[in-house]
Amino acid sequence: MHVLMRADVLMVLASAPAYVATREALSVFSPQDLTPLRYLASAALLGLYMFVRRQRVRLTRRDMPRMLAVALCGYGGYGLLLNFGQATVPAGTTSLLLNISPVFAFVLGYFILVERTTLRGYLGMGVAVLGVVVITLGDSTATGFQGNTLLIVAAALLLSIFLIVQQPLLARMPPVEVVFWGCLVGGIATLPTARFDPLPAQVPASVWLALTVLIVLGTAVAYALWNVTLARTSVAEGGSLLLVIPIFSVLLGWALLGEVPSMAAVLGGAAALMGVTMLSTATHAREQAGPGLLTGAIPIIAALPLVNALTGSITIISPPVPPVPPAPQKTEVAAGASRGDRIG
Repeated sequence: MHVLMRADVLMVLASAPAYVATREALSVFSPQDLTPLRYLASAALLGLYMFVRRQRVRLTRRDMPRMLAVALCGYGGYGLLLNFGQATVPAGTTSLLLNISPVFAFVLGYFILVERTTLRGYLGMGVAVLGVVVITLGDSTATGFQGNTLLIVAAALLLSIFLIVQQPLLARMPPVEVVFWGCLVGGIATLPTARFDPLPAQVPASVWLALTVLIVLGTAVAYALWNVTLARTSVAEGGSLLLVIPIFSVLLGWALLGEVPSMAAVLGGAAALMGVTMLSTATHAREQAGPGLLTGAIPIIAALPLVNALTGSITIISPPVPPVPPAPQKTEVAAGASRGDRIG
């Protein structure tokens, strides 16, 4: 029972229904409508929570550029790509594809930070990419994959960048406030794309229920618990449980939406999960350049140049250099005494 009360475990349980709820909501709402609706409603919910708790806002001017990058990558851009992709991609397959974000994280570290892994890690990266190819080129008539799987893959890329940029904020701001600003700014950024075609009276009860689950559980609660987990531990330690989410998502999609996974989804998804696990464990086993890993792929400290390029607002703190003691000098009195000795 104690394990079920952990923030990371609760995050998995809250995140798994999000993909199923998104698929149901997209049966009525367009991706452009669902994205700002999801995040602005979650921001209102979190803002009310902060108001009731009398939580003081800690966002400073120095952190605003980084917070803007977090909101645009992890909320606005990620949400739009995810919703456009899920218009045809099943819920379980979406969660499988999103878990290749550690591969993107490692590729960024490879070229920008000269980060390396073991042979097992490189093989795992290849297996994960092969799994994505199998899913993308699978039987589109049975599952509706088509080319929208590439949008999910692009969302996974934004997810990896988002986690790198966000990590330093969690040391200076409460996790819930980071989610609040991300939802608010990300929702406002995507608002101009919305059309809001369906009237409230035209939305069936099942879609309202799915929208409520997506806003409350899949966004406000899941994002907040994820940030609480990252604030308490490294991304590598907290991120391993993300690999469990697709299992629940596939089962929920099968049971609630009748989305029977195809052989391509099963084989490709298993290969992607196995490859990511190989990459994460192999890289985590190496001696790293600093504390905190991005899903076992990138040292957070080493990722500072990437964050600087994305936000332009970072200060690299170097270890203190011990002061050099000044060379001994003769005092005026001692010099006078020496002259006196010579005169005497």
